[in-house]
Amino acid sequence: MSVSSLSQRPTSDEYFEYYNTYIRLVPNGDILQHAVNQLETVSLTLKNISEADSTVLHAPYTWTIRQVMGHIIDAERIFADRLHRISCGDPQPQPGMDQDLYVKGQDLSSPLLSSLAEEWQHLRRANILLMSRIRSDAWPIQGTASGYPVTARALAWMLVGHVTHHMNIVSKRLNFRRSIVPN
Repeated sequence: MSVSSLSQRPTSDEYFEYYNTYIRLVPNGDILQHAVNQLETVSLTLKNISEADSTVLHAPYTWTIRQVMGHIIDAERIFADRLHRISCGDPQPQPGMDQDLYVKGQDLSSPLLSSLAEEWQHLRRANILLMSRIRSDAWPIQGTASGYPVTARALAWMLVGHVTHHMNIVSKRLNFRRSIVPN
């Protein structure tokens, strides 16, 4: 796989504009390396959260940090499945996802935050292996996901940007909590 294939940022015609929310958060460079780097950055962020704090709902947010991790896990699976299917040329449209239904539909209060983090790490490692074997000529393949055209390349960038988006929110929550709770 050529380095340029992994470093080429998707153009705006490769995805529905909503997903720029995630793609814009990914720095230029090798998307595979960014995916690898997130293993450490997510781990460092979550290490600063106690298990008790991971179950607290902090207004104005509507999910606990464990629920956020459950959502990140769900999206990691779904973006990767779309990436896999589209990069292989599967012409079947990929359905959308109701994130609230997924979060409500599973137990995210019993598993420890550390367990959820470990689950995500396993998924991410599998997805890194998936991305590393996608042929360079497959990155621009276009399919349909959530009713919109999307390329395999854009999905890889969404996968990474989605995690960055939510870890930024988690970090903001941690910094806010630190500013109002005396040590």
